[in-house]
Amino acid sequence: MESSFYSGLQPPQQTHFQPRVLVVEDDLWMQPLIYGAVKSAIPNACIDWVESAEDATRKTRYTKYSIVIADIYLKPNQGTGIDLWNICRDECPEIPILLMSSIPVDTFLKKMGLYDPYYLPKPFSLVQCKEIIRNLVCHNGLTS
Repeated sequence: MESSFYSGLQPPQQTHFQPRVLVVEDDLWMQPLIYGAVKSAIPNACIDWVESAEDATRKTRYTKYSIVIADIYLKPNQGTGIDLWNICRDECPEIPILLMSSIPVDTFLKKMGLYDPYYLPKPFSLVQCKEIIRNLVCHNGLTS
């Protein structure tokens, strides 16, 4: 007779890592492009959207993200993408941050330095955005 202890055992369930992406963008027109780029780069990604650096900071404190994609200029009086980058650098330095803006690349590099945040100048194509996201996430080993 089989013991009830053994009959109640279930095989261990497989757990799959689902990458999470945080997008910080207050321009609704950019959302479809960024969504398409993220889903092309990381098809199984779960995407969280916020419109301010303050909301993004709260989320990064409680959620493990594979990448944070943030516009530099966000809602007034609620921080910038650079503010978010500075906080994340201290609190969660393992998460790659991709900043976006219409600031010319040379101006951005003069202000931020060559080896500071990853930067994607606007306007950009879906392919450009997808490749940068894929490279940052894969380089940091944050996909399954």
